[in-house]
Amino acid sequence: MSERVSVLLVGLDEAEERPLQRDDAFSIERAATLEGPVDVNALVVAVPPGGPLEALRNARRYAPDAAIIAVTAVGNDADGTVAIHAGAEDHLVRDDALGALLPRAVRYAVAIRRMRRELETVDPATTLPNLRGFGAIAEHHLRMADRAGHPIVFVFVRLAELAEVRSALGPDAADELARDAAAVLLRAVRDSDAPARIAPDTFCVLLTGSAEGAEATVLSRLVEAMAEHDAGSDRPRLALAVGSARYRPGSGGSLGVLLEEAARSLSVP
Repeated sequence: MSERVSVLLVGLDEAEERPLQRDDAFSIERAATLEGPVDVNALVVAVPPGGPLEALRNARRYAPDAAIIAVTAVGNDADGTVAIHAGAEDHLVRDDALGALLPRAVRYAVAIRRMRRELETVDPATTLPNLRGFGAIAEHHLRMADRAGHPIVFVFVRLAELAEVRSALGPDAADELARDAAAVLLRAVRDSDAPARIAPDTFCVLLTGSAEGAEATVLSRLVEAMAEHDAGSDRPRLALAVGSARYRPGSGGSLGVLLEEAARSLSVP
């Protein structure tokens, strides 16, 4: 791991921080409690006795992408086990060896977190396939299209202002907005289509079957679903930009090329 690793220590003291500070590989911050969203590679959290689940939920809420190391008091190994099962990447005991073990534990936890994310195929906020999961589906359909000689249409939907909502209101509000957009999209697509969330602000739908007319049908349903959402909900109005890309059999195009083509075509429906 060559790049500098940002670490937030929550509930730890200056002496426990010192071994990390001496290592130039780390950028360190320390806080008494975790009270809002943070953007770090690793979160080292001192878990209060009997409270591992609450501590892990709070950590995941404010640092969804960070590797988490749970630090428990001597004699509270059971809390560490619970923390691991709740999603922490590692567990350390708050004893005299903590400082010496922490640098290696942080590197290990960050590597494990990255590996897990690379293997994930489902977006946790919307439960739709993520880019990795969708990529396998899309590549399969591209090869089928080559054999059958039928084109495939991809519809792309970008959720505007997601980054602004996350910055102003936090990750929970951003996830709610993404779930609203996913629900609208699912009302618009046909049962045979394959929707996915391929980036935090971008959804994609692979239109199966005959490409002729399918795109217009889905876009029309999308406009209707957006209108229903805005009329029947007290949530903020959805601002969605829509684009599409067509795969022509035998062209040798890849999913990456189609993504770039669609990004250039995005417009508000």
